[in-house]
Amino acid sequence: MVRSMFAGVAGLKSHQQKMDVIGNNIANVNTWGYKAYSFNFQDSIYSTSIRSSGGVTSTGSYGGRNPSQVGYGSSMASISFQYTTGAPSPTDNDLDCMIDGTGLFLVGGMVNGSITDIKSSGLMLTRVGLFTVDNNGYLVDANKNYVYGYALKDGTGIPEVPETSYMTKGTTDVNVTDNGDGTFDVEILGITIKTNISDIEGQVAKWAREVQKDATYEKDGTTLITPAGKLSGYKIGQTVNKHDKTVEITITSKTPGTAGNGGIKETTTDVDPDQTGNFDTPLVAGWKAEDGQNYEAAIPAEFEETLSPIQIPYDPNTGAQYNLQSYSISDTGVIVGIDIENRPITMGQLALIAVENPNGLEKTSGYYFNIGENAGDVEFVKPGEGPVGFIKSKFLEMPNVDLANEFSNMITTQRGFQANSKIITVTDEMLQELVNMKR
Repeated sequence: MVRSMFAGVAGLKSHQQKMDVIGNNIANVNTWGYKAYSFNFQDSIYSTSIRSSGGVTSTGSYGGRNPSQVGYGSSMASISFQYTTGAPSPTDNDLDCMIDGTGLFLVGGMVNGSITDIKSSGLMLTRVGLFTVDNNGYLVDANKNYVYGYALKDGTGIPEVPETSYMTKGTTDVNVTDNGDGTFDVEILGITIKTNISDIEGQVAKWAREVQKDATYEKDGTTLITPAGKLSGYKIGQTVNKHDKTVEITITSKTPGTAGNGGIKETTTDVDPDQTGNFDTPLVAGWKAEDGQNYEAAIPAEFEETLSPIQIPYDPNTGAQYNLQSYSISDTGVIVGIDIENRPITMGQLALIAVENPNGLEKTSGYYFNIGENAGDVEFVKPGEGPVGFIKSKFLEMPNVDLANEFSNMITTQRGFQANSKIITVTDEMLQELVNMKR
């Protein structure tokens, strides 16, 4: 067979591959964060009819000669994607965000402990910041993958605690009854919990939660509703609406004490309920009231240097997660929520991944990349540091597909395919003429 037939077939295959790439680009013209791919041709293998030779200048010798070669069409050299930032598209979701730079988000399944080596973590990279918060308070993407970043250091990011006042006079007593069988009934505000020394911790915690949920205070016949409180260890805070202050009752010890006090170390503390200087209201043994007049200022957020899933933090006073109602993300990736008490609560800081060779990333399903062996150095940095870029909140990145360019490529690819098919047709006619010479 003549070589032009093989060249035409090779040309058809390579142009069909380029059309596949163009079709995929156009299909993803509305896919968040999609990077357009380009197809690159190269010459196919060559057959050398005459090899090159160098000239010799001695008497009777000849000059040099160039090689004579013929190829077998074209083939695919590579398929690379264009790693440029797409245009921002505004959204209404507080947790939607895009990267204005070269960085990528780090997402994936739950990993025990913190992360220092991205390549060995098994996590994925993405340009799409389509985030939300799940039922456990973790920041996740649209495909249920956890979003990784810098968590708060312990003891930081705590909002300010309002100033508190003395306990209101007339507070309901705590009544402890020894049942004679090793158990005790603890009653406060009409709620009775049976407890014993071995299980005092769990029972008091349960009692505290119920008190916080339903407790009320009464003074001079007026009910002061206390619908919310806080629990830190065994501390229970109740808000008295009339004074807009917090009243705290604190269990002073978990160690066994005198029989009849419910296994709580016996202490008696006087308080000054009417703030007159007269300490005239002794409480029941085992409990004390704190004046709580120390103002606790907010503790600024500080972040860890390793990566972990970003999660809504826990209130150190209640042991429960903050109840966040809305969110915002700064240009440096710091996520702040507003809780039900209208306080700003810092969740954490997004991490951006810097990849030395983005074209070394391997595309997977969805909008994820795996880290290929040719990706080079992969490091995590904070937004705003270096070329990784900043975070744009309430935006998602549009694809960088240029439709005009894709359609023009489609036309040239179609004409290239057509020309290669014509080579096959003409070659077939030549072979037909050769066959007909026998007649």
